[in-house]
Amino acid sequence: MTEAEIFEFDLNGYIIYKDMLTRDQVDHMNGILDGHLSEDAHGFDFLTLDPVFMELMAHPRTLRIIRTMIGEWLRLDHAYGLQMDRQSVERGHVRPNLHGGLRHDHGEHQYEWFDGNMYNGLIVVMYALKDINPGDGGLICVPGSHKSNFRFRPPVDSHLVANPSFMAGDMLIFTEALVHGTTTWTSDQQRRALLYKYSPGYSAWASAERLDEARDMAANDLQRDLLRPPSVGKRTPLEIPDG
Repeated sequence: MTEAEIFEFDLNGYIIYKDMLTRDQVDHMNGILDGHLSEDAHGFDFLTLDPVFMELMAHPRTLRIIRTMIGEWLRLDHAYGLQMDRQSVERGHVRPNLHGGLRHDHGEHQYEWFDGNMYNGLIVVMYALKDINPGDGGLICVPGSHKSNFRFRPPVDSHLVANPSFMAGDMLIFTEALVHGTTTWTSDQQRRALLYKYSPGYSAWASAERLDEARDMAANDLQRDLLRPPSVGKRTPLEIPDG
């Protein structure tokens, strides 16, 4: 991360990187998902559907970015996809909400600086596979709340709440210490995004057994290291390629 990127993430609790995926990659992933998902699917598993999703888990540029946020011992905690349309609320798939926040979930959601280094708990990496235009809905958050001294969640329609827009192929990263959630999807176009959630190597939010199938599919040492169960003792840093 550059100094400007670190400042932006520290200020807001989230940051958007443009064009992390090419149009060909986006089209390829959407084609795979189109063959597996119904139109009214909401949350879905995708990591083991095709090797391309395992490769994206180990995207070197993404790993170098979140290494700044988490440290050398980062691991994948869990992953899932989200799909929404204008009928999602009626189907009961989602209701407008805000959740998370600093020290939420037994203190796991953390954000701290010490001795010149940033420390986070769970980090969310979200790749958009369909455009999210201003006012479409979907992800909402309270910028800066990852550093708040008060456990407070404003109403979803508060002026404090932001609804970031980002296009297919863009990547948004936020810390779970940020108060965040979802609001009604208003676009005639479908929302589709892939969420990879990374933790420090010693930490787990989800059960490590959830990744057993993915471990069996791992194609190289980097993927295997990302899928290791959490531990402190004898853990080695992640070796991230420069390319």
